[in-house]
Amino acid sequence: MGFTRITNERLSDKVAQSIIEQIETGELKPGDKLPNELELAEELGISRGILREALTILQAREYIVRKPKDGTLVNPDIMEILRSKNGISLKEATYIDLLEMRECVEERVVEKVVDLASDEKILELEEFLNPIQEQINGNSVDYYFHYKLAELSQNAMFVNFIDTYYDVIDELTKKTTQKKSRKTEINQEHRKIVEYIVKRDKEKAVNAMLEHLRKVKENIKRT
Repeated sequence: MGFTRITNERLSDKVAQSIIEQIETGELKPGDKLPNELELAEELGISRGILREALTILQAREYIVRKPKDGTLVNPDIMEILRSKNGISLKEATYIDLLEMRECVEERVVEKVVDLASDEKILELEEFLNPIQEQINGNSVDYYFHYKLAELSQNAMFVNFIDTYYDVIDELTKKTTQKKSRKTEINQEHRKIVEYIVKRDKEKAVNAMLEHLRKVKENIKRT
């Protein structure tokens, strides 16, 4: 775990923001224990007084919890908190806005999965894609597949976006995934994405994802 050194001129809110960024990018995960005050202050290059102020800010904003016996932890419920802080509203975004944002996010998700996911984790993803998938609610399968990919990207904000996206667009996507023919197509598209992830072929994996999302967009536009 590497923390960015903070220069003496920076205030405690800058220290807090540095730690927030590590939480939001997934470098610090829910339940992770932070080093003790002395170690963390030294690693950040700041005084313990400034660090205490920063931790108070983080605690007030619910990014961390401080327990007498366990020390300072990233809030185990941080994903729910981030979701509430960053929730997407249909009042502010159209379905097409969300689909375009999803393309940008999922392209990066695939790149990070190719770079970071272990062979074991990718095998788990392959095993999820079995014939029984076509018998499951199409929207649920699509959600769990993309949610699993986001988890493998090791970025908490990508996971948060996928979760929020499906909350917002759920009713619309249900209409496009219930047909058996579309369920089969989704299964095939997922398999193609995973095929190239297994081969660590980043370009082809990204292209397969974008083609999958292009078809999603086309089906939604028809509803």
